[in-house]
Amino acid sequence: MQQFQPPPRQVFEGEYLPPQRPGSNNTWKGFGAGAVGLGIILAKFKSLWFLLLSFKWIGFLFSSKILLASLGFFASIWFYALFWGWKFAFVFVILILIHELGHAAFMRFYGVPASLPYFIPGMGAMINMRGRPASQLEESYIALAGPLTGTLASLACYGYGAMSGDQFWIAIAYTGFFLNLFNLFPVLPLDGGRVVGAISPRIWIFGLVAMIVAAVAFRWFNPLMLILVVFSIPQAIAAWRGRIDTAYHDLAPVQRGGVALAYFSLAGFLFAAMLASQVTVPH
Repeated sequence: MQQFQPPPRQVFEGEYLPPQRPGSNNTWKGFGAGAVGLGIILAKFKSLWFLLLSFKWIGFLFSSKILLASLGFFASIWFYALFWGWKFAFVFVILILIHELGHAAFMRFYGVPASLPYFIPGMGAMINMRGRPASQLEESYIALAGPLTGTLASLACYGYGAMSGDQFWIAIAYTGFFLNLFNLFPVLPLDGGRVVGAISPRIWIFGLVAMIVAAVAFRWFNPLMLILVVFSIPQAIAAWRGRIDTAYHDLAPVQRGGVALAYFSLAGFLFAAMLASQVTVPH
């Protein structure tokens, strides 16, 4: 008896077909072979290895924060590649990096010391502010800079995809738009929480309730959502009780209006961009 083979699936024009995830056995075999090969190399050239480690610049590299940031960067690419393939993962992590560099540029502009971008596989990236801006207005500008630069990078992907007809770039643009829109959610420590603090800290209460409702309604039950909810509770309680630094949050009405206009305009644009960049992904 001949074994029945189903006909190949048809892919229609305009449809983005993501790369197939490789089998786990092959993946782990590849890692095992690589580890064995690395061990053989180190064993045969151990004298050269110890000689290189004696140089000060090697010790500086391995003790510096640059190595930690680089490891997080490549670990994130590897993690996302398990689900979406290497090409998608690489571009996606670059979009996250551009988002964080937008924050870093405005921190530098306002004289706020900042760390390198540190990537956490599956949870994005972060830049640690080693200081405090002069006012909530400056903090809102720093927070808006990330989604703004990330939006511009996503627009570049969308424009290239539209001109070339390559649906991959449309799909990655959609992911970038979603990433930056999610960051505008009005809860701390997301960018949106830092922005709406310049409008009214009491918005943090609405943002916390909205995030819990969205998590239940859309079944966003994952560690990231739990972390965001837990971290936003103390700030929402403080805003509810009025226990905020009034001098830090003291902005003129025109300044609050300008931040609100920029915030809602960017959020509205990202939502419209998501609708425009949707592509069909087969199941």
